[in-house]
Amino acid sequence: MEIKWQKTPPGQDGQLQDFTATSRNGINIGRVYRIDSGPDLGLWFWTFLLGHSQFRMTDVSGVQRSRPHAAQQVARAYQRYLETAGSDGGGLSRIPFINPANSNRKPPCP
Repeated sequence: MEIKWQKTPPGQDGQLQDFTATSRNGINIGRVYRIDSGPDLGLWFWTFLLGHSQFRMTDVSGVQRSRPHAAQQVARAYQRYLETAGSDGGGLSRIPFINPANSNRKPPCP
């Protein structure tokens, strides 16, 4: 499992300590940033971006005391995602996709 971290381009919120996690194939999978105000000032927010339905009912975001701890949470969520069946909202699909328009009823080529 390879994750590449890069500084998130500045947006409307203007976060200075903001980083995006990207998978090996270039898909954004998560984000961590330092909280600059409020009761969580100085802590790090993390969020995992992939998955749907049932998978997203698990821990996919939170607050940690440091950037490395927040990044570790994103990595853990990504690992869970990769190990979770697509039918449960994860990235591991054991059910081949069959396109109804495909006349031979075989899964499309990878």
